[in-house]
Amino acid sequence: MSDQFGRKATLIVSAGSKGLDLSQLRFKFEVRQADTQAPNTLYVRVYNLAPATVKAIQGEFTTITLQAGYESGNFGIIFQGTIKQFVRGKERNVDSFLDIWAADGDEFYNFGMVNQTLAAGSTPKQILDSITKQNADAGKLPYATDVNGLVGGVPAQALARGKVLFGMSRDYARDWAAKNGFRWSIQNGQAVVVPVTGYRPGEAVVLSSTTGLIGVPEATSDGVRARILLNPLVRIGCLVQIAQADINTLTIKQQGLSYTGLSAAAQTTAAGFYRVLVSEFIGDTRGQEWYCDLICLAVDTSAPASSSVQAAG
Repeated sequence: MSDQFGRKATLIVSAGSKGLDLSQLRFKFEVRQADTQAPNTLYVRVYNLAPATVKAIQGEFTTITLQAGYESGNFGIIFQGTIKQFVRGKERNVDSFLDIWAADGDEFYNFGMVNQTLAAGSTPKQILDSITKQNADAGKLPYATDVNGLVGGVPAQALARGKVLFGMSRDYARDWAAKNGFRWSIQNGQAVVVPVTGYRPGEAVVLSSTTGLIGVPEATSDGVRARILLNPLVRIGCLVQIAQADINTLTIKQQGLSYTGLSAAAQTTAAGFYRVLVSEFIGDTRGQEWYCDLICLAVDTSAPASSSVQAAG
Protein backbone atom coordinates (compact mmCIF):
# COMPACT_ATOMS: atom_id res chain seq x y z
CA MET A 1 0.00 0.00 0.00
CA SER A 2 3.04 2.31 -0.29
CA ASP A 3 1.51 3.85 -3.41
CA GLN A 4 -1.63 4.76 -1.40
CA PHE A 5 0.17 7.01 1.06
CA GLY A 6 0.25 10.78 0.87
CA ARG A 7 -3.10 12.13 -0.27
CA LYS A 8 -3.30 14.40 -3.27
CA ALA A 9 -6.30 16.34 -4.55
CA THR A 10 -6.99 19.26 -6.87
CA LEU A 11 -10.20 21.27 -7.16
CA ILE A 12 -10.55 23.70 -10.06
CA VAL A 13 -13.51 25.87 -11.04
CA SER A 14 -13.48 27.24 -14.56
CA ALA A 15 -15.33 28.95 -17.39
CA GLY A 16 -13.85 28.55 -20.85
CA SER A 17 -10.11 29.18 -20.67
CA LYS A 18 -10.36 30.94 -17.30
CA GLY A 19 -9.92 28.95 -14.11
CA LEU A 20 -9.35 29.20 -10.37
CA ASP A 21 -7.38 26.59 -8.41
CA LEU A 22 -8.78 25.91 -4.92
CA SER A 23 -6.52 22.93 -4.19
CA GLN A 24 -4.51 24.54 -1.36
CA LEU A 25 -7.61 25.17 0.74
CA ARG A 26 -9.30 22.59 2.90
CA PHE A 27 -12.26 20.97 1.18
CA LYS A 28 -14.32 17.85 1.62
CA PHE A 29 -16.41 16.15 -1.04
CA GLU A 30 -18.95 13.49 -1.89
CA VAL A 31 -19.23 12.13 -5.44
CA ARG A 32 -21.99 9.74 -6.44
CA GLN A 33 -21.66 7.86 -9.72
CA ALA A 34 -23.96 5.13 -11.01
CA ASP A 35 -24.67 2.98 -14.06
CA THR A 36 -27.85 4.94 -14.77
CA GLN A 37 -28.90 7.65 -17.19
CA ALA A 38 -29.44 10.23 -14.41
CA PRO A 39 -26.52 12.69 -14.01
CA ASN A 40 -23.81 11.92 -11.47
CA THR A 41 -23.48 14.45 -8.65
CA LEU A 42 -20.81 16.22 -6.64
CA TYR A 43 -21.10 17.99 -3.30
CA VAL A 44 -18.01 19.85 -2.10
CA ARG A 45 -17.49 22.18 0.86
CA VAL A 46 -14.56 24.62 0.59
CA TYR A 47 -13.40 26.34 3.77
CA ASN A 48 -12.34 29.90 4.54
CA LEU A 49 -12.44 31.54 1.14
CA ALA A 50 -11.96 35.28 0.90
CA PRO A 51 -15.26 37.14 0.29
CA ALA A 52 -13.96 38.40 -3.08
CA THR A 53 -13.11 34.84 -4.11
CA VAL A 54 -16.57 33.60 -3.12
CA LYS A 55 -18.15 36.35 -5.19
CA ALA A 56 -15.97 35.48 -8.18
CA ILE A 57 -16.79 31.76 -7.97
CA GLN A 58 -20.52 32.43 -7.75
CA GLY A 59 -20.55 34.91 -10.58
CA GLU A 60 -17.90 33.82 -13.08
CA PHE A 61 -17.40 30.05 -13.08
CA THR A 62 -19.63 27.30 -14.45
CA THR A 63 -17.56 24.10 -14.45
CA ILE A 64 -15.83 22.19 -11.65
CA THR A 65 -13.18 19.47 -11.89
CA LEU A 66 -12.11 17.28 -8.96
CA GLN A 67 -9.03 15.08 -9.10
CA ALA A 68 -7.94 12.85 -6.24
CA GLY A 69 -5.50 10.09 -5.42
CA TYR A 70 -1.99 9.83 -4.03
CA GLU A 71 1.31 11.66 -4.39
CA SER A 72 3.23 8.60 -5.64
CA GLY A 73 0.31 6.43 -6.74
CA ASN A 74 -2.88 6.56 -8.78
CA PHE A 75 -4.23 10.05 -9.34
CA GLY A 76 -6.95 11.20 -11.70
CA ILE A 77 -10.30 12.84 -12.36
CA ILE A 78 -13.18 11.52 -10.27
CA PHE A 79 -15.67 14.22 -11.22
CA GLN A 80 -16.10 16.84 -13.92
CA GLY A 81 -19.37 18.64 -14.41
CA THR A 82 -21.50 21.78 -14.31
CA ILE A 83 -21.95 23.88 -11.17
CA LYS A 84 -25.63 24.07 -10.19
CA GLN A 85 -25.95 25.62 -6.73
CA PHE A 86 -24.06 27.41 -3.94
CA VAL A 87 -24.59 27.79 -0.21
CA ARG A 88 -22.47 30.20 1.80
CA GLY A 89 -22.25 30.06 5.58
CA LYS A 90 -20.24 29.41 8.75
CA GLU A 91 -19.60 26.31 10.83
CA ARG A 92 -18.28 28.45 13.69
CA ASN A 93 -17.08 32.00 14.17
CA VAL A 94 -13.64 31.28 12.71
CA ASP A 95 -14.60 28.88 9.91
CA SER A 96 -16.65 29.95 6.90
CA PHE A 97 -17.53 27.70 3.98
CA LEU A 98 -18.87 27.66 0.46
CA ASP A 99 -20.89 24.60 -0.55
CA ILE A 100 -20.96 23.73 -4.25
CA TRP A 101 -23.34 21.27 -5.89
CA ALA A 102 -22.61 20.09 -9.41
CA ALA A 103 -23.96 17.59 -11.94
CA ASP A 104 -22.19 15.60 -14.64
CA GLY A 105 -23.76 15.72 -18.09
CA ASP A 106 -26.93 17.46 -16.97
CA GLU A 107 -26.79 19.92 -19.90
CA PHE A 108 -27.11 16.99 -22.29
CA TYR A 109 -29.60 15.17 -20.07
CA ASN A 110 -31.93 18.09 -19.38
CA PHE A 111 -31.59 20.21 -22.51
CA GLY A 112 -30.00 18.04 -25.22
CA MET A 113 -32.17 17.82 -28.34
CA VAL A 114 -31.85 15.81 -31.52
CA ASN A 115 -33.30 17.00 -34.82
CA GLN A 116 -32.01 14.87 -37.66
CA THR A 117 -33.14 12.65 -40.52
CA LEU A 118 -31.49 9.26 -40.88
CA ALA A 119 -31.27 7.59 -44.25
CA ALA A 120 -32.25 4.00 -44.91
CA GLY A 121 -29.36 1.68 -44.11
CA SER A 122 -28.14 3.71 -41.10
CA THR A 123 -26.40 1.44 -38.58
CA PRO A 124 -26.95 1.43 -34.80
CA LYS A 125 -23.55 3.12 -34.40
CA GLN A 126 -24.58 5.93 -36.76
CA ILE A 127 -27.89 6.30 -34.92
CA LEU A 128 -26.10 6.64 -31.57
CA ASP A 129 -23.71 9.17 -33.08
CA SER A 130 -26.69 11.28 -34.14
CA ILE A 131 -28.19 11.10 -30.66
CA THR A 132 -25.07 11.98 -28.68
CA LYS A 133 -23.35 14.53 -30.91
CA GLN A 134 -26.20 17.01 -31.26
CA ASN A 135 -26.42 18.89 -27.95
CA ALA A 136 -28.23 21.92 -26.67
CA ASP A 137 -24.98 23.89 -27.03
CA ALA A 138 -24.17 22.32 -30.44
CA GLY A 139 -21.15 20.63 -28.89
CA LYS A 140 -20.19 16.99 -28.82
CA LEU A 141 -20.52 14.30 -26.19
CA PRO A 142 -17.45 12.10 -26.82
CA TYR A 143 -17.41 8.37 -26.16
CA ALA A 144 -15.14 7.08 -23.42
CA THR A 145 -12.11 5.75 -25.29
CA ASP A 146 -12.27 2.28 -23.73
CA VAL A 147 -15.87 1.61 -24.82
CA ASN A 148 -15.54 2.46 -28.51
CA GLY A 149 -15.04 -1.22 -29.29
CA LEU A 150 -18.21 -2.16 -27.48
CA VAL A 151 -20.16 0.48 -29.40
CA GLY A 152 -18.84 -1.01 -32.62
CA GLY A 153 -19.96 -4.45 -31.48
CA VAL A 154 -23.69 -3.77 -31.47
CA PRO A 155 -25.91 -5.89 -33.74
CA ALA A 156 -25.63 -4.71 -37.36
CA GLN A 157 -29.34 -4.10 -37.83
CA ALA A 158 -29.48 -1.28 -40.37
CA LEU A 159 -32.62 0.78 -40.79
CA ALA A 160 -34.92 -0.65 -43.46
CA ARG A 161 -36.23 2.84 -44.23
CA GLY A 162 -35.43 6.43 -43.33
CA LYS A 163 -36.23 7.74 -39.87
CA VAL A 164 -36.73 11.17 -38.32
CA LEU A 165 -35.25 11.90 -34.89
CA PHE A 166 -36.85 14.84 -33.13
CA GLY A 167 -37.05 15.26 -29.36
CA MET A 168 -35.01 14.85 -26.19
CA SER A 169 -31.67 13.18 -26.80
CA ARG A 170 -31.92 11.24 -23.55
CA ASP A 171 -35.19 9.60 -24.66
CA TYR A 172 -33.65 8.40 -27.91
CA ALA A 173 -30.53 7.22 -26.04
CA ARG A 174 -32.73 5.25 -23.65
CA ASP A 175 -34.66 3.64 -26.51
CA TRP A 176 -31.44 2.84 -28.38
CA ALA A 177 -29.89 1.19 -25.32
CA ALA A 178 -33.00 -0.89 -24.59
CA LYS A 179 -33.27 -2.08 -28.19
CA ASN A 180 -29.62 -3.07 -28.52
CA GLY A 181 -29.06 -4.54 -25.04
CA PHE A 182 -26.89 -1.78 -23.55
CA ARG A 183 -26.90 0.54 -20.56
CA TRP A 184 -25.90 4.13 -21.16
CA SER A 185 -24.67 6.82 -18.82
CA ILE A 186 -22.51 9.94 -18.81
CA GLN A 187 -19.28 9.70 -16.83
CA ASN A 188 -17.17 12.87 -16.51
CA GLY A 189 -18.60 14.33 -19.69
CA GLN A 190 -18.20 11.18 -21.78
CA ALA A 191 -20.86 8.82 -23.11
CA VAL A 192 -20.43 5.30 -21.73
CA VAL A 193 -22.34 2.42 -23.31
CA VAL A 194 -21.87 -1.07 -21.84
CA PRO A 195 -23.79 -4.29 -22.56
CA VAL A 196 -26.43 -4.98 -19.90
CA THR A 197 -24.73 -8.28 -19.13
CA GLY A 198 -21.18 -7.13 -19.91
CA TYR A 199 -18.45 -4.81 -18.68
CA ARG A 200 -15.95 -2.21 -19.86
CA PRO A 201 -12.70 -3.66 -21.22
CA GLY A 202 -9.45 -3.32 -19.35
CA GLU A 203 -7.55 -4.85 -16.46
CA ALA A 204 -9.49 -5.48 -13.25
CA VAL A 205 -8.67 -3.40 -10.19
CA VAL A 206 -7.57 -5.88 -7.51
CA LEU A 207 -9.08 -5.17 -4.10
CA SER A 208 -7.60 -6.78 -1.00
CA SER A 209 -6.37 -5.80 2.45
CA THR A 210 -3.00 -4.92 0.88
CA THR A 211 -4.44 -2.81 -1.95
CA GLY A 212 -7.00 -0.70 -0.10
CA LEU A 213 -9.93 -2.94 0.85
CA ILE A 214 -11.43 -1.74 4.14
CA GLY A 215 -13.46 -4.03 6.39
CA VAL A 216 -15.33 -7.01 4.97
CA PRO A 217 -17.38 -6.84 1.74
CA GLU A 218 -20.92 -8.19 1.94
CA ALA A 219 -23.22 -9.83 -0.61
CA THR A 220 -26.63 -8.12 -0.36
CA SER A 221 -29.79 -8.03 -2.44
CA ASP A 222 -28.44 -4.88 -4.15
CA GLY A 223 -25.11 -6.46 -5.05
CA VAL A 224 -21.73 -6.99 -3.43
CA ARG A 225 -20.98 -3.97 -1.26
CA ALA A 226 -17.39 -3.00 -0.45
CA ARG A 227 -15.49 -0.03 0.97
CA ILE A 228 -12.00 0.74 -0.31
CA LEU A 229 -9.44 3.50 -0.06
CA LEU A 230 -10.16 6.18 -2.66
CA ASN A 231 -8.97 4.92 -6.04
CA PRO A 232 -9.50 6.91 -9.29
CA LEU A 233 -9.01 3.70 -11.33
CA VAL A 234 -12.44 2.50 -10.21
CA ARG A 235 -14.98 3.57 -12.83
CA ILE A 236 -18.59 2.71 -13.56
CA GLY A 237 -18.80 -0.48 -15.61
CA CYS A 238 -15.20 -1.54 -15.00
CA LEU A 239 -14.03 -4.77 -13.36
CA VAL A 240 -12.78 -5.17 -9.81
CA GLN A 241 -11.48 -8.39 -8.27
CA ILE A 242 -12.26 -9.45 -4.69
CA ALA A 243 -11.36 -12.88 -3.31
CA GLN A 244 -14.47 -14.93 -2.62
CA ALA A 245 -13.20 -15.80 0.86
CA ASP A 246 -13.14 -12.07 1.73
CA ILE A 247 -16.91 -11.62 1.19
CA ASN A 248 -19.63 -12.26 3.75
CA THR A 249 -22.42 -14.21 2.04
CA LEU A 250 -26.02 -15.12 2.83
CA THR A 251 -27.53 -18.53 2.17
CA ILE A 252 -31.29 -19.10 2.51
CA LYS A 253 -32.75 -22.60 2.93
CA GLN A 254 -36.39 -22.58 1.92
CA GLN A 255 -37.03 -26.31 2.46
CA GLY A 256 -39.78 -26.49 -0.12
CA LEU A 257 -41.54 -23.33 1.08
CA SER A 258 -42.04 -20.24 -1.04
CA TYR A 259 -41.46 -16.83 0.53
CA THR A 260 -42.81 -13.80 -1.30
CA GLY A 261 -40.92 -10.55 -1.11
CA LEU A 262 -37.73 -12.22 0.13
CA SER A 263 -34.71 -10.88 -1.77
CA ALA A 264 -31.84 -13.22 -2.47
CA ALA A 265 -28.28 -12.02 -2.01
CA ALA A 266 -26.11 -11.25 -5.02
CA GLN A 267 -23.94 -14.04 -6.36
CA THR A 268 -20.22 -14.32 -5.69
CA THR A 269 -17.69 -16.10 -7.88
CA ALA A 270 -14.61 -18.19 -7.22
CA ALA A 271 -12.57 -16.04 -9.62
CA GLY A 272 -13.75 -12.93 -7.79
CA PHE A 273 -14.54 -10.61 -10.71
CA TYR A 274 -17.27 -7.98 -10.34
CA ARG A 275 -18.68 -5.12 -12.42
CA VAL A 276 -19.03 -1.74 -10.68
CA LEU A 277 -22.63 -0.46 -10.67
CA VAL A 278 -22.37 2.35 -8.10
CA SER A 279 -19.36 4.19 -6.69
CA GLU A 280 -19.48 6.87 -4.00
CA PHE A 281 -16.26 8.80 -3.34
CA ILE A 282 -15.93 10.48 0.06
CA GLY A 283 -12.95 12.63 0.99
CA ASP A 284 -11.61 15.36 3.25
CA THR A 285 -8.25 16.95 2.51
CA ARG A 286 -7.71 17.70 6.20
CA GLY A 287 -9.77 14.93 7.77
CA GLN A 288 -10.04 11.17 8.08
CA GLU A 289 -12.29 10.27 5.15
CA TRP A 290 -10.68 9.12 1.91
CA TYR A 291 -12.89 6.25 0.78
CA CYS A 292 -14.91 4.82 -2.06
CA ASP A 293 -18.06 2.74 -1.44
CA LEU A 294 -18.93 0.27 -4.20
CA ILE A 295 -21.89 -1.84 -5.27
CA CYS A 296 -20.97 -4.55 -7.78
CA LEU A 297 -22.38 -7.57 -9.64
CA ALA A 298 -20.56 -10.85 -10.26
CA VAL A 299 -18.96 -11.41 -13.66
CA ASP A 300 -17.96 -14.67 -15.34
CA THR A 301 -14.86 -13.64 -17.30
CA SER A 302 -14.76 -17.01 -19.07
CA ALA A 303 -18.01 -16.09 -20.87
CA PRO A 304 -18.16 -13.60 -23.77
CA ALA A 305 -17.66 -10.04 -22.51
CA SER A 306 -21.16 -9.08 -23.65
CA SER A 307 -22.92 -11.86 -21.68
CA SER A 308 -20.91 -12.37 -18.52
CA VAL A 309 -22.71 -10.54 -15.69
CA GLN A 310 -24.52 -12.87 -13.30
CA ALA A 311 -27.85 -12.06 -11.67
CA ALA A 312 -28.67 -12.43 -7.99
CA GLY A 313 -28.96 -15.99 -6.75
